[in-house]
Amino acid sequence: MQNSKYMSKVKGHALVLGGSGGIGSEIVRAFAANGVKKISFTYGRNGVAAEKLAKELRRAGVKAYFAPVDQSDKSAVETFLDDAVRATGEEIAIAVNAIGISPNKDLEQQTLETTGGGPDDKGWRDVFEVNVFGCFISTRAIAERMKKKRVKGSIVLITSTNGINSQSSISVHYDASKAAQSHMMRILAEHYAPHVRINGVAPGWIDTQMNATLPASERRKEMKKIWTGRFAEPHEVAKFIVFISGDGGSYTYGQNFMVDGGYR
Repeated sequence: MQNSKYMSKVKGHALVLGGSGGIGSEIVRAFAANGVKKISFTYGRNGVAAEKLAKELRRAGVKAYFAPVDQSDKSAVETFLDDAVRATGEEIAIAVNAIGISPNKDLEQQTLETTGGGPDDKGWRDVFEVNVFGCFISTRAIAERMKKKRVKGSIVLITSTNGINSQSSISVHYDASKAAQSHMMRILAEHYAPHVRINGVAPGWIDTQMNATLPASERRKEMKKIWTGRFAEPHEVAKFIVFISGDGGSYTYGQNFMVDGGYR
């Protein structure tokens, strides 16, 4: 029996955009736990957390590279990719985009522009700039590089069940952006197939810092809809993402996998 063909293997240089965040860092750790020896990741403002994660990887025998990157800047993304490949000595074969913002604000108070410095003061333009526009620029840059370098790569976008079944007025800008991101993913997947596999993973509610501002009443309401009766731990979603990124997802193209603990 050829046992190897029944196993899900994860091979090559893995990149996680937003890798120092709540779910991003767990995705990074999941890749390392599955034997990936070269990992690159980006971070936003928290350089301390990024450095700590890189040290953790190096102690585990992983060659790590990290840097802050504006994913909406095509030139900056391309420079990061060059630097990551140079630092690790291997082309990127797997990429996961875990960058996203999710403000919660009464619909009547939502604006197009940012109104303040708090996490829930982001306007519609900010949300789409990060969750859709930046995601498009970075995903295209990575896919184009994989195609040019003849890498049979895999890209996973972290979408959200909010873009599929949410009807919450406090996050309508986030929900709309995730619906747009999911549709964009399918078009990119068709365009780059079969050279690059592009899929989405749509988590339900996860216990991350991004969801820390969710009002208690909203949390209780949503909890009643989840069959497991709880929010997911970040590592539970990370494990699935790694599986899809590797051989386990070899025949998956343009799918938006819901990982939501049952939600109706």
